[in-house]
This record gives sequence, structure tokens and C-alpha cells, in this order.
Amino acid sequence: MAILWQQTIDGNHYEVRTAGASVRLYRNGVNHSQWNPKRPLAGSIWDLITLPTLHRPFKSLKDVLILGYGAGAVGRQISELVMPERVVGVELDPIHLSIACGFFGCSKDCNLIADDAVEWVYESIEKASYDVIIDDLYAEEGGIAMRCVPMDVKWCEALAKLLKPRGMLIFNIIEPEKIKNLPIFRSPKLKKRFTERVMYRIDGYENRIIAFSDTPFDLNCLGAQLKRIKKKYPSCRRVEERYVKSRNFKL
Repeated sequence: MAILWQQTIDGNHYEVRTAGASVRLYRNGVNHSQWNPKRPLAGSIWDLITLPTLHRPFKSLKDVLILGYGAGAVGRQISELVMPERVVGVELDPIHLSIACGFFGCSKDCNLIADDAVEWVYESIEKASYDVIIDDLYAEEGGIAMRCVPMDVKWCEALAKLLKPRGMLIFNIIEPEKIKNLPIFRSPKLKKRFTERVMYRIDGYENRIIAFSDTPFDLNCLGAQLKRIKKKYPSCRRVEERYVKSRNFKL
């Protein structure tokens, strides 16, 4: 593994490393983003965030919002594999966005915004709408990923207001025991709207990626999408064997 760039800025230590064809960003020792242009699906946590979007026909998702953009692993996957017309990435750390442009090649495919995602969402309600909204809002403390936005009813309702009909909300959850208490399961208003759900995980990781929609997640479409991707990128062959999926799972 080679270090391409490293610097300590405002008390945070950043490292951009390469491992084979992949590029990785570490901040304070935590791996925030990883991208391999030769293997866009690499059996990683970031794959799981992208997978729900593959339950829809190719190029049918036009507008994607990523909250907690990092250095762009998911942004690159979405742009490459889903090919929406617009990807908007909101990230609190401007250094992450500089790295996304300089090392991950995100500037041409994404509209990147350095801002507080919570403030940005509340200011954007009624101004924009999206087919996909991804909530991956984490910082790190002592080398451990920590959620930096409360997952409450007010927040989930705000995201829902930005979502188009038939759209999907995707959450990265690092504490699986809290899934049953997510507001979408508890709020009558949210529960009525988001009747469909799918969850992904990878063995060895606590993360659960859970997606909600008012439209079923199409398994046949997922199969066709993965077949297309593996044909274009042979190095992705059999990568789906790492994914563990639960569809409309019981709590």
C-alpha cells in the first residue's frame, strides 16, 4: 500500500493511499472512501449503499442526493453503475471534497456542496426533489465511526419531503439493534408511505444498509443489473456472493 498524499489539517490527519488499482481515503485512521475503477463493485460496505438502486431499471433514477459524501466512493459507484442525470453530494468536510475531486475524479460527475447536511436539507425542502436520497452521515471519534445526526422523526420526515413518488431512502446504520426503533417503523405517517424495504449486510461488519420505498424492490431487475455490470467489468464476477440480503424482513 502506497501513500499518495497525507496532511494534518485542523487536528485531523488525512491520508490518501493506493492498494493495487484502488484509491482509499483515511481520516484519523478510519477508512472513509474506497474506489477501484476496474472493479466498481468490490464486495465492500460501499457496495451495499449502491445495491438498492440496482433494483430499478438501468438509467431510470434521474436525481440522486448523497448526504455525507466523503471522498466519493458511493458517488463514483452511482455515477458509473446507475448513470443518473444528476448527483448532488453534501459534505461537511471541505477537505474530503478536495480529495474527491483531486484523487477520486468526482468533479465531472457530481455537484459537490461543502455544507452542513442538516441545515442544507431543511433549507432545500420545497426547492428540489430526488429519486434517491442516501443518508451516510458519520464522523469518527477515537478512530470509531459515530453518527452525527439524530435519527428521529423530524429528520426522516424532512428527507421524505425531498423524495419523489416511487423514490427510495437509503440509510447506513452502524448499530443494527436500533433498526427496529427507526422512525419509519414508528411514525404512522412514514410507515404508511414507505411500505417496501430491503436490507443488506456483509459478514464481519456491523453495518446494515436499509432502503425504504413506496414501490417494491424488483429482484429480477437486480439480477439483470448485476449481469450487465459483470459483463462490463469481469473483475466483479461473483462479488454478489459477499452480500447478505433481507427483503421486507421482520423486525
